[in-house]
Amino acid sequence: MSGPLNMAVWDTDRRRGIGLKEQLDMFGERETAFYTGVLVKTAYHDAFFLSFDDCCDIVTRSARAVRQTWGETFIMLVNDRGRDISPCLRPSIRPSGVLFRPLRNAQLRDCLEEIAAELDRLAQSGSDDVYIVKSEGASYRVPFRDILFFEACNKKVVIHTPGQEIGYYGSIDSLAAVLPLYFERCHRAFVVNIRKVEALHGAAMELRLSSGHRVPLSRSRRGAVADAIKGNSGSQSGAGGGDGAGLAEGEAGLAEGGAGRAGEGG
Repeated sequence: MSGPLNMAVWDTDRRRGIGLKEQLDMFGERETAFYTGVLVKTAYHDAFFLSFDDCCDIVTRSARAVRQTWGETFIMLVNDRGRDISPCLRPSIRPSGVLFRPLRNAQLRDCLEEIAAELDRLAQSGSDDVYIVKSEGASYRVPFRDILFFEACNKKVVIHTPGQEIGYYGSIDSLAAVLPLYFERCHRAFVVNIRKVEALHGAAMELRLSSGHRVPLSRSRRGAVADAIKGNSGSQSGAGGGDGAGLAEGEAGLAEGGAGRAGEGG
């Protein structure tokens, strides 16, 4: 594939999970990340190996958090043959496959090769659903729907998502040619996902996102952004989709709390 696989292991049993991590490290050029405990948000990973005994609440909650944060991640369930894993086989989790213990090296190698081949196929097909970027030698496939906003910072473009920030060398001016129509330039240094906007605050000249982030809004772009929000609200209502956040244009500043403002400037 175009870059080394970015892998992670989550296990309810730390010792067992470290063992699986070490197995995966033998096949990858990048160190495998390891998680335990309840997952709420994670960094991006091409493949996430969820290892557990009983499919209890902590497992389903963590698996759902991975899927909701990263819609395109390959989620592999790891369990003992004969155990009931049906609670994890649900639409909100959408596992990519199941591996049974004991895990042989050949079994893991075949699994990783298939994931890499599928990532290559998706990259070559020019999928309209993901933004593919290289950063520090790694390749990231970020679903557009998961992106909150882009920010220009120190000759880099930073992709902000609910679970991670990914920076790469590039120009924010070039994004218009590749982004879906629901992204809008709101500031000289920011491009925002209109579907993530909860409120436009005219007096404060900023946008409040569903994540709690506050993104600057320049006066020269206020009209275009407001039109884009109204247009997107209409299309989402007709389709019955979207984040479901309504637009409230206020002249007062944002309430205290939540995430801080993403940046300053005009």
